[in-house]
Amino acid sequence: MNKSLKIILLGLIATTMLATSAMAEWVYVTKNGKKYHPESSRFAKMEGVERITKEEAEARGLEPSKAYLAVAQDAKEEQEASKAK
Repeated sequence: MNKSLKIILLGLIATTMLATSAMAEWVYVTKNGKKYHPESSRFAKMEGVERITKEEAEARGLEPSKAYLAVAQDAKEEQEASKAK
């Protein structure tokens, strides 16, 4: 494979990784927790908390916390209000 093609491929891979990261919804999980939390939660600020994608949290069998559900509901209502305008 020539050098130009390698550079193009590396650029495409990097772009894809950045786009995926920007679209991911990040949540926070405590070490022994069974729920995932939004960034605004007090749990997100604790030491030793892991930042993972929502999809990964769900794949681990974790459930949303009450705080996460409240934030999600607020976002949904905000989105519906902006559509109504």
